[in-house]
Amino acid sequence: MINRAIVIVLDSFGVGELPDAKDYGDEGSNTLRGIYNNTKLDIPNMKKLGLYNIQDIDIPEKEECPIGAFGKAAEQSVRKK
Repeated sequence: MINRAIVIVLDSFGVGELPDAKDYGDEGSNTLRGIYNNTKLDIPNMKKLGLYNIQDIDIPEKEECPIGAFGKAAEQSVRKK
């Protein structure tokens, strides 16, 4: 058994809008879906880890048994102005 974890953070990658998207003019934003729909995206290892399984990502190629944990994060407080 290997006792380690590898954490990959795709900060600001864009995997769908957050609840406050309208406050920042980001409604409908989804960088990953845009790339997926407009080019041949060949990232099999990220797919195996569960990238396409993120909730509301709207990519039909879900991984049946992802080998990683996946999700998207939202800020906890409003940004500084």
